[in-house]
Amino acid sequence: MCFNATASFVGAGVVAAAGVVALALVREPRQIPFAALPLLFGVHQALEGLTWLKLGDAVDAQLHGWGVHAWVTFAWAILPLYVPWAVRLMEPDPRRRTLLLAPLAVGAALAVYMACLAVQPDIGVAVIDHNLDYQLGVPFSAVLLAVPYVFATCGGPMMSSYRWVIALGVGNFVAMAAAAYMQAADYSSLWCTFAAFLSLIVVGHFVADRRRRGRLSVPDPAPAR
Repeated sequence: MCFNATASFVGAGVVAAAGVVALALVREPRQIPFAALPLLFGVHQALEGLTWLKLGDAVDAQLHGWGVHAWVTFAWAILPLYVPWAVRLMEPDPRRRTLLLAPLAVGAALAVYMACLAVQPDIGVAVIDHNLDYQLGVPFSAVLLAVPYVFATCGGPMMSSYRWVIALGVGNFVAMAAAAYMQAADYSSLWCTFAAFLSLIVVGHFVADRRRRGRLSVPDPAPAR
């Protein structure tokens, strides 16, 4: 979370617990990657909590190191590939699975590019106005990365046939727009905070799926004689 270490660790605990619940509701192996999203976001939030602890309360403090590289790698390289892949993996509709190849391909290309940037030594994070500003080292405006990133992480879920997955994509898009509007300086950190809590929608998907399967498994009452 972009506010302080305590908020980051509390958020990490809540979201990670939701991930454990989602994984417990999984009925098929192909659902595991999608169910694991909250747990991954929980670890990601905890990582930012550690960053806050290292930075302390120093004004304009800066930090470099493996933790910063790991945070950037997950947020900017792994997620645009992981999200459309997880959504496609559990998608039952063949037509939608074909459509999901588009955000998957875009996410893969972005993942390769951002992974190369994430290992550069100039990647770092700084405290600006009591918020975390991740410096990606992009040789051009980071805004240009927004279009493929949104298409992969938001457009992918929106192509699903599951209502809760679509809601995740829509909510993620709203969160990204809100983060950009509220505080451009710490956009990455603020958006990931919103996205982490939006991943709680994943639990809603599996609860709804279990109820749906329960209704389908109930036999019709025998006709009166």
